[in-house]
Amino acid sequence: MRFLSLFAVFLVSPLFAAGNIQVDTEIDGPISRKIMPVAVVSDDPVLGGLVQFALSTHGAIQISPGSSVKVRIGRSGLAAVVACDSPLCTFTTNVEGKDEHQLALRVADAALVGLGRRWQLKPLFADTKVAFVSRRTGSAEIYVTNLARSKTLQLTSYGSTSIGPRWSADGSRIFFISSFRNNMPEIFSTNGMGEVAKVITGVRGALGAASSGPDGRIAFASSNKGTMDIFVAGPQGQAPTRVIKAPSTQWVNTDPSWSPDGTRFALTAGPSGSPGITLASSTGGALQRISTGHSYSTEPRWNPVVPNQLIFTYQEAGTLRLGVLDLAAGTVTPVTTKSPVSIAHASWCADGRHLVAAQGDWLVVIDSVTGKVTRLTPSQLGDCSAPDCWTRRAE
Repeated sequence: MRFLSLFAVFLVSPLFAAGNIQVDTEIDGPISRKIMPVAVVSDDPVLGGLVQFALSTHGAIQISPGSSVKVRIGRSGLAAVVACDSPLCTFTTNVEGKDEHQLALRVADAALVGLGRRWQLKPLFADTKVAFVSRRTGSAEIYVTNLARSKTLQLTSYGSTSIGPRWSADGSRIFFISSFRNNMPEIFSTNGMGEVAKVITGVRGALGAASSGPDGRIAFASSNKGTMDIFVAGPQGQAPTRVIKAPSTQWVNTDPSWSPDGTRFALTAGPSGSPGITLASSTGGALQRISTGHSYSTEPRWNPVVPNQLIFTYQEAGTLRLGVLDLAAGTVTPVTTKSPVSIAHASWCADGRHLVAAQGDWLVVIDSVTGKVTRLTPSQLGDCSAPDCWTRRAE
């Protein structure tokens, strides 16, 4: 039996070069655009650097050392006081963490909520974990990181292709696809702590990533019966049952994403050359194709905070882009970014506003409101792809 190896790839790298920071002491202009210029001051340079990087990924925050709005961080062990005395946003918050990484994420959330009270900004960092694929070692392996990129762990070390990481609903496990055991793709799960990988389904054929529903059941695509269909199984992979059948071998059903209440799927479905976004009951039945305005639309992911909202990937002029689909209003809003490089495979973060997506060979954090893009994975991790965010579900 093989065991998963678990190790830190890196802890902290130089995050801030003075030449990359623009000093902007003018407050009124950015605030009129719902952007808060902020300076971060900390008695712990490492903690301050991690918090500053995290805040810099948010589209409503502009890191400006010359700003009169100063977030002050005082650390004592695994506790910290986060405060701001600016008339624009006065607050003081006490924060604790179980380790330095969690402390940094909670401090960043406390600062974000305090600074953005007028705009009702939601916590983003502590309740977002990112699983992804990296080819750092030469083979595709599964990794996990956080939005402060303070800690990155390699979860698999098979020297064989491991792809399609998806979090379980409670964030305790990751499902993934690998052929390391017998050169056939199978779905495994791991708790990321050195536990033996367990096969959770015996379904054969081509496989798509296993998406976990709110009650723990998993949905995945498989060609086990000759067509690319959607199956549902129990939390441990028991009793896999086909619930959505493709009408022909030229038709593909894949990428199932559970609605927050577990009653529906959003999935990619259609002829292999022109897939679209489709809704279906999680128990099966008729497919409802949703108009996106694009002939090639894939990778829908349900927003965990806004129940009628989906992010998806579409192709336009040969470039992959992201769009936000509002099911209630029947509208599609492109996520406008400045970069010409394709962006795809997006997953929602805990605030229901930001996304982690793949752009080129790295992962990025994207603000779906402003289009701000921040690179998340450093060059040391090499070619990175297929991010999946775990976010704490509403009680």
